[in-house]
Amino acid sequence: MNRVIKNGLRAGILIAACFAMAVPTLAWDKGNLADYHQRRERIVHSTGDGVVVLFGFSEDEIAVSTVEFRQNEMFYYLTGWNQPDAILLLVPKPPHANGQPSEFDKEILFIPPHDYRAEKWRGPKLGPDDPEAKSQTGFPTVLNKALFPSVFHEALKSFPVVYTELTPQPESGEDHFIETSVAQLKTLAPMASFRDIRAQLTRMRAVKSPGEIALMRKAVDASVEGHLAAMKTLKPGMMEYEVAARMEYEYRRRGCEWPSYPPIVGSGFYSTVLHYDEDSRPIQDGDVVVMDVAGSYSGYASDITRTLPANGHFTERQREIYTLVYGAQEAALGAAKPGVTVGELNKIARDYINSHGKDQHGQTLGQYFIHGLSHSVGLNVHDPMEYSQPVEPGMVITLEPGIYIPEEKLGVRIEDMILITPEGAELLSKRLPRQADDVERAMASR
Repeated sequence: MNRVIKNGLRAGILIAACFAMAVPTLAWDKGNLADYHQRRERIVHSTGDGVVVLFGFSEDEIAVSTVEFRQNEMFYYLTGWNQPDAILLLVPKPPHANGQPSEFDKEILFIPPHDYRAEKWRGPKLGPDDPEAKSQTGFPTVLNKALFPSVFHEALKSFPVVYTELTPQPESGEDHFIETSVAQLKTLAPMASFRDIRAQLTRMRAVKSPGEIALMRKAVDASVEGHLAAMKTLKPGMMEYEVAARMEYEYRRRGCEWPSYPPIVGSGFYSTVLHYDEDSRPIQDGDVVVMDVAGSYSGYASDITRTLPANGHFTERQREIYTLVYGAQEAALGAAKPGVTVGELNKIARDYINSHGKDQHGQTLGQYFIHGLSHSVGLNVHDPMEYSQPVEPGMVITLEPGIYIPEEKLGVRIEDMILITPEGAELLSKRLPRQADDVERAMASR
């Protein structure tokens, strides 16, 4: 064996030995791993006549050289696993003759083996043979990803039905990922029957567990600090991106991994542009500034908007519109409780806006409320939800009325997240000023 080969083997052995001593730390606060197991139990109970297979993202799906790796949401929801190239397989026991819900036979997480040279660049990863594999994942069985085809084939002998993601989550950009995953499964199991698992998981995700709510509170609290910082620093002459950067600094230093969505800081005319995220304009004296900015904590999003007067004082017209938007939000908040639908809350807010105030031509203002009032929030800022169904305790939705009048260069949106409770609703961002006087007082401390 020549010296080059010997040196290469020696280096490879040294890298493997060093990384074997380094137990990877999973930084995210995932809560109790038993919660993910309970979700897997629920999904097996709701299917029962087939195996469940979900793929996690690979690094090919994420531009990991420029952004942090983010897992496929449905996969993360059932596994809590945020490393690339993993596969989930759930196999039920044969159905009971008495019609009882199906139980687990196999609950397996497949992950890649160690690639120690790659880990020298990216850091230590958990391998399937590591002693910590079960305790860190919460799975009773963790196997090398290369074993998936054989274990999958064995499971299909008893259950020739496969539940998986056949359709992409809306607004996810997952079309190619889903298409590729389904093609891979159909190649492995050409005779199997495939069923979409999205509807069951959507219903489950709509109602948050206590663990999820705790993580979302942390996301909201960190984002509130970002908004409070903006209230104390915003002034004419600042660039919009300066405000966005200060807000991101505040929520990131409190543990948020990334923005829940591109930050929107729109002043003047751009306060009337809903998804203006260029944030490139100097803020002028007399502007109102719409700040739709929030961060995600342990993968769970938040969504908060405030509208501020650039100089710290609303004009009479700005205050009129702001107070009207606040009143619409209060009307919807007062009606939010189990049994009501998002559509009914939207109508309450819209009726309030239409019955208060006019534009410069004497027309009602409902025409300037150009978006819906509410959406679900969770692992995605627009979490999946069946909007035609009444809300239930444990759901987290936004209330975000807005009026946008381009000819007046005047846009106002107030957005908060609420938790539906058995008695009504809890305003999660209640620490953040909402009324016009309170906003001005908070800005006076500048």
